[in-house]
Amino acid sequence: MRLNELLGHRVIDADGDEFGGVADVRLVQDGPLLVSMQRALRVDGLIVVENRATRLFGYERHVGPELLRRLVHARLGGVWYLPWSEVDEITAGTVTTTSRRGDLRPLEEMARY
Repeated sequence: MRLNELLGHRVIDADGDEFGGVADVRLVQDGPLLVSMQRALRVDGLIVVENRATRLFGYERHVGPELLRRLVHARLGGVWYLPWSEVDEITAGTVTTTSRRGDLRPLEEMARY
């Protein structure tokens, strides 16, 4: 599966409730050393937004002018970080998680990346 195929997938929590969609994938470069002398990338987690139709432009991470950030957050609704370790299953159009929406951390609590 390609990472861009995950974008837009519905996200279902452990209770079976849909609470948003995958808007972005967070990668970390801490894998094995490659021939290019760089570390390999691995999926660290998913950025889930309440309004699945919204595209992200970085403003959800508290970057940019305050007014623009507020407008983007009003459009997005809730924005959560779903660790990859809590992804249970990926099927056609759906990501199922082992956690509940209330247990996920809001994206603004994440360190900037």
